[in-house]
Formats: sequence, C-alpha cells, structure tokens
Amino acid sequence: MDRKLTTIMVVDLCGFTRLTARDEEGTIARLRALRADLIDPVVADCGGRIVKSLGDGILAEFTSPVAAARCALTVQDQVGEREVDQTDDDRFSLRVGLHLGDIVIEGDDILGDAVNLAKRVEGLAEPGGICVTRAVRDQISGKIPARTVPMGAQRIRNLPDPVEIWKLEPAGTAQPARATATAQLGQPPTLAVLPFSELGPDTGDFLADGVVEEITAALSQVRSFVVIARQSAFALGNEIGDVRDVGRKLGARYIVTGSVRRSGDRLRVMVQLSDAKSGAQLTSARYDDRLADLFALEDRIASQVAGAISPSVLSSEIAAARALPPADRDAYGLVMSAYPHFWTHSSHENDRAIELLSLALERNPNEMRARALRAWAYAQRACYMWSNEPLESRTAALADADAAVVAAGDHAPSLVAISAAISMTSLEVDRAERILDRAQGLNPNSAWGWMRKGWISIYRGQPKEAIEQFDRAELLSPRDPFLFNMDFGRGFACGLLEDFDQGAHWFNRGLSAGPAASWVYRDLASLHARAGRKAEAEAALESLRGAYPDLTIKRIENSMPPAVFDRHTGFFDGLRSAGIPEG
Repeated sequence: MDRKLTTIMVVDLCGFTRLTARDEEGTIARLRALRADLIDPVVADCGGRIVKSLGDGILAEFTSPVAAARCALTVQDQVGEREVDQTDDDRFSLRVGLHLGDIVIEGDDILGDAVNLAKRVEGLAEPGGICVTRAVRDQISGKIPARTVPMGAQRIRNLPDPVEIWKLEPAGTAQPARATATAQLGQPPTLAVLPFSELGPDTGDFLADGVVEEITAALSQVRSFVVIARQSAFALGNEIGDVRDVGRKLGARYIVTGSVRRSGDRLRVMVQLSDAKSGAQLTSARYDDRLADLFALEDRIASQVAGAISPSVLSSEIAAARALPPADRDAYGLVMSAYPHFWTHSSHENDRAIELLSLALERNPNEMRARALRAWAYAQRACYMWSNEPLESRTAALADADAAVVAAGDHAPSLVAISAAISMTSLEVDRAERILDRAQGLNPNSAWGWMRKGWISIYRGQPKEAIEQFDRAELLSPRDPFLFNMDFGRGFACGLLEDFDQGAHWFNRGLSAGPAASWVYRDLASLHARAGRKAEAEAALESLRGAYPDLTIKRIENSMPPAVFDRHTGFFDGLRSAGIPEG
C-alpha cells in the first residue's frame, strides 16, 4: 500500500440542491462552465491535480500547502468577481477546506483519514470562505499575503479529539462597511509613524526619536502612500491609545507603532503596522542589532522597516479593492485588484491582470500606474512564452512603457515597472537601467527595484552582482509575493557561474513558493543538462512540455529578453542538450 504526504483541497458549491430544483439544466451547465473556465485552470496553474469530482464539488491535491492556499484564495476571489452580476438567489458560492496529511494512493485516487478530515473542514467554512487545519496554517504562515483567523478547537464527526481550525482570508480583510471601502480607494492611502516607546534600563528618547525620524524619511520615499509629517504625529505625544482614534485625528489609513529596547551595546526594535479603520494589526517585525555606529544603525533599521511595510500596505489596499464588485471599483481599485493576478506568473492570471488594467485605463486614461503595470504584464506575456505572437506583446509593452514614462514623474513603483518592461522586451538595457536608477534614487528601499536591478545584471552577464542585488531585495521584503522570482534570478545567476548545485537549489525553492511559474522549467532543464544530470534535465523538460507541448529553441529565442542572446549562449546550448528541437 503506497502512501504519501500531500495537501488536500475540497471545494463544494453551496446550495446546489436548491439551485438545481429551480433550474437543473441551467445550473449544471453553469457549474461545468465554472469548472472549465476558472477552477480547473487555476488548480493547474498552482501546480495542483484534480483527483475527482465530488458531485457538485472537487477533490484536489497539491505538493505544497502554500500552493494550495494560493489556489483557494484565487478561486474564491475569481468566483466572486464572476458571479457579481447574479442575483442573490442565483449566485454561485463555494466553500473550501484544506488539510495537510498522510494519504493512501489507489491508482489515480487518494483515500484515508486525511481526505475525510479535509471534507469535514470544508463543511466548517462559510459560503465564500476557506477553512484550514493547523497543519496547513503552520506551513503557510508568513509566506502568502493572507491572514489566518482562529476558530478554536472544533468537534469533527467520527474523530475522538477536537481539531484546531482557522479561517484563511486575504490580508487586510478586517475592514469597514462597503461605503467606507469605497471612500478609501481612488487615491494613495495615508500613513503615520507614531513615537516609539523606549524600554529597558538604558533609556533616552533621542534613540527612539532618531529611529522614528529615519523610518518616517524612508517611508516618505515610497510614493505608493502619503506619510504624515513627523511633527503632526509627535504632537499626540507618547499616549497612543486606540489606533482607530489616532487614525481619525491624523486622517491616516495606517498607523506604524513600535518600541526600542537597549541593553548595553545591544538593541531590539519592534515595529507594528495597524489598520486605523478596523484597529487590526496587519504585520509586526523585530530587528536586533548592535550600537556600533548609531547613524548607520538607524539607517539600516529604517531601510528594513520601509521594505517590509510597503508590501503589507499594498496587500491591505488590494483586499480593500477586491471587497468591492468590479463594476464599483475606480481606476485605482482596479490597479490594486490586478496585482495578485500579475504576480502569480501564469498565462491565465497574467491575462486577467491585463484585463483589469485595461479597464482601469478605460475609466481613467491618465492612470499611469495602470499603464506602467500593464507594460510589465505585456512583457511577461512575451518573455514567459504565454503568447504565440511575442513580437506583438513586446510592441504593446514598449508602447505602454513609452507612454507611462512621461507621466510617471517621481512615482518609483511605476518607474520600476517601466524599466522592467523595457529591459525584458528590447535591447535598450542602458535606458532601462537609467529609469531604474531614477526609481531607486527616489526609493532605495524598494524590493522590486533591487529585484529588477538583479535581472538587469543578469542581462549584462554580471551574475555575482545579480546575486547580491537579489539578496538585497529579499532582505528588504522577506515575505514578498515576488520572492520566488528573486529565487529564480539567483538560480539563473548561479547557472552562469556554473554553480549548478546552488542554482538547482534556488530554482526548486522558487518553484515551491511560485508553482504556477512553469516557464522556469526551461531554465532548470538547461542548468541540469549543462551539469550533466540527464535524469533531472529530462524531468524538468517533461514538466516544461506539460505547459508548452510544442516547444522549440526558436520559440524560446523569440520569447527571451533580447539582451540575453549574445551573453548567454551556454544557456541555449543547455536547452539543446536537454533535447529541445530547433524548430
């Protein structure tokens, strides 16, 4: 009897009996369409396998709990968008349950107590909700832009002991009513950094004040949100109280609080980011260091804090936008909604990002954030072989990039996106780097800026510099949704250095966090072939052909960033050795 550890996902359609009683043929047809158009492609994009249908639901398995959680969140979000125009009586709503456990393999089927538990967990979810067991919660914590809400120990039928269950929700879903959510969209959010408390035997407000001053200055460079002047925040004094009251007084959407504890030459800084509307804490982090050079220390901590807070604010803004039906979202809300589709790195999701960004531009043709991000999405479509006409996608990317760069001004995130689009689709790497340098001058703590700096170094054939830049990106945002792309960059750089073992490590780590990015098997197959690992190269090639059945060297060459051709001939030699035909 064969067994394995796997992540089990059970999906069930709520009220199926009621819906079929009203319109059996129509309901079944809609369910089939939902499976074919949405659920099945998303499961595949996330690296999962649908084991079988369960009447009006499905049973699926994933090798990674992170991939399963991403899949569940994506499915629920997209079903909500798809069904938004249906009446309450006709609207499809799903429940999802996730469990990580040991299962019995019987042909293509999976059996056992773990499967039964996943089914029971699904039944605990609310319509449109996701429930997970502790085994899943412990594995995904801090790895995806989502939060888990404890439901306590639940009695499960036929199990002797209670099981701890959590709700899985997109980050920042603890939000006010719909009218308030609408009000906070349409313009960048406002953030305030309050005075930090100083703890321990060695106190002195100058140290905490210096840290806060540097953090405020670093966050002011981000441009994705407005930072309230330090003087206004400090006028409240050290009695912070309820962050919701502080938010109302300062007109801030987000509040940063913290503490500084010093003991001898050791320093510990604790930082929290809270939603000033709901009072919910969105993220917290701890930084330990030594007091060798005070100014360098303050600068170092400020950089790390700014890098960590930026994606947390972005995740919360995304959740607020997606709480509204697409028809009610303004251009800014549509841009926020596009991000999770954009960074999933699959053809299906990237196309959805382009749709949302195009709709944003219809509603506001001057929304340069939408045009800049769409340029990057078009570049991804070309480079990751998601288009049969990569030249058209390159042309579209460059047209958007050229239009957006004029309007981007000092908006660093848009400049990063524009630079990415240009460097991925043209030979103008020098121009792309100048735009990126401008973005990094505006915000030196942008993880995505350092990530793109790493890829430009790869295009230039500078792998050692690239690895340092990817490392810097991860240091600034260790839970970044694009962390897998930083891993892929380090893997490619190690391949150029012929450090094949380390390169394989980075590629595999990236795939565990971003399993939908099947294009990277192209790079992994080349790396294994150059290392003389025939079996591993064939396995990577099999995974690659699963996503790209008619793959040829010519198609890869037409899709790759033009700047790599002259500098990375070994990469293409590896692909030929792996067995990819010329075409």
